[in-house]
Amino acid sequence: MNVLLTITDLFRWLYLRLGVDYEQLRAIVGVKLMMDNRRQVIGYTKNKKEPTNVFVWTLFFYALFGVFIALAIATVPSFMLGMVIFFSYIMAMISMTLITDFSSVLLDTSDNTIILPKPIDGRTLFAARTTHIILYLGQLAIGSAVFPAIVVFWQHGVILFLFFLLALLLAVVTAVILTNGFYLLLMQFASEEKLKNIINYFQIFMAILIMGGYQILPRIMERLDLDNFVFEIQWWNFLLPPIWMAGAMEAVHENLFDINHIVLTSIAVSFPVLGSIVVNNYLSPVFNRKLGAMGSSAEPQSKEKIEKGSFPDRLGSWFTTSPVERGAFDMIYKILGRDRKIKLKIYPAFGYILIFGFIFMLKGKEDISTTLHHLPETHFHILLIYLSFMVLQVTLFEIPYSDDFKASWIYFSAPLESPGEILSGTVKAIFVKLFIPAYLVISMVILYIWKVGAVADLVFGIPNNFLMLTLLASLSRRHLPLSMAPSLRGQAGNFVRTVLTLIATGLLGLVHYALSLKPVLMLIAFPLEIGLIYFVLKSYKKTTWKNITL
Repeated sequence: MNVLLTITDLFRWLYLRLGVDYEQLRAIVGVKLMMDNRRQVIGYTKNKKEPTNVFVWTLFFYALFGVFIALAIATVPSFMLGMVIFFSYIMAMISMTLITDFSSVLLDTSDNTIILPKPIDGRTLFAARTTHIILYLGQLAIGSAVFPAIVVFWQHGVILFLFFLLALLLAVVTAVILTNGFYLLLMQFASEEKLKNIINYFQIFMAILIMGGYQILPRIMERLDLDNFVFEIQWWNFLLPPIWMAGAMEAVHENLFDINHIVLTSIAVSFPVLGSIVVNNYLSPVFNRKLGAMGSSAEPQSKEKIEKGSFPDRLGSWFTTSPVERGAFDMIYKILGRDRKIKLKIYPAFGYILIFGFIFMLKGKEDISTTLHHLPETHFHILLIYLSFMVLQVTLFEIPYSDDFKASWIYFSAPLESPGEILSGTVKAIFVKLFIPAYLVISMVILYIWKVGAVADLVFGIPNNFLMLTLLASLSRRHLPLSMAPSLRGQAGNFVRTVLTLIATGLLGLVHYALSLKPVLMLIAFPLEIGLIYFVLKSYKKTTWKNITL
């Protein structure tokens, strides 16, 4: 911590030029750096003692991921492409870390009661938070860049190694400025509720984007002729920050100072400085005013909607058979659409459906256009039908956990003989709220490609997915919804039951494929499947308090 504060002292003059009270900034940053090493992560929640050296372990894992990037730099013949891969990874990692921790770092409201009553202006507070973020993410970037830096030093010498470190610093600052500037710009025009919703959906989008990049880009690169690949700078490259840094590195490495490399180098150097001035002078003044309204995590419902009744209320009467089950259905249905933390954990699974569907298409050696042309001749649509189950599986494992788990006392105070109807109402709400909309979208795509011939498979897939959900719920440990602390997530898993569940769902998918070869068999199996759902769900409803895991 002292080393980082000493580094910060070197830029004291810059903070003073920006109108920041440096002594206040240094005190705030010092406390935040001290707290970083106490930040809990899931891997440390099994021990009730206060975690120590958590951040050191985090750096270690980032360094392990950096090994793969180092291999790319060492093996890709094109120096420019290797640098683009590295800086794309670093800036995406920094942005993703900043976005996922945004509410707890930049928009943290927990220290407002201590800081805001003090004579600290918004500019100093914002500069302190931004400095903390740059130091925090800078350490992660250094951890990720250790092995790539060794490769650069080994292959290209000391001079390029020093420029590499400078470019790494510029990349960190640029990523922080772009991400913070984006959020602060939203603060100028969006209300608090809209801002929180935008941030939430942007977090979901970034989670999907990062996941897609890790899964799809390596497979696309396998199809490229890297030995003869030449990176040609196009006009749109000037809009991408990773290419700014890579272009500056190539200019030094190849001694290329044409107009393209001069412009890229100039942008790479000037953007962090100019961006800091713009963000600090024009976007940060509203930071304090907006920060105080960012503490809640759930979106309140308007009185108008409560008085008139809502669509979920009508759905509850359609899909449930008792008041208790309907109450659980209504509660979970609405929470899945309102609670931002739950949406951030679950909604990325919708994007993963597209990602894994695309991955399966890339498994063949044919190009993408040829693969798409021959899709109607395959049974690939059956795989798409069961990829939707991914959302249900993620939700079923996440729904027991909530930051407000202490409110679960209501389950035990209510005059309920057994909790089975709460569990069945939860399962039905998950299926109706999340699976049905996703399935409708996938059905339209399937009908567009496979035409009318896929209708029977689509109809058969709905009860089959619901059967898999009820089987998964029955085989897993039974927790009441929103009743457990998030820190217990690591203790609640059961590897054997998870494996058995995956085997069961895989068998159901294979059965569907076998039946699809003779559609008449599907008509015979359909009523049998409905009957099986009835008996599994009836058994699940009989869950007693003794079967509940607390």
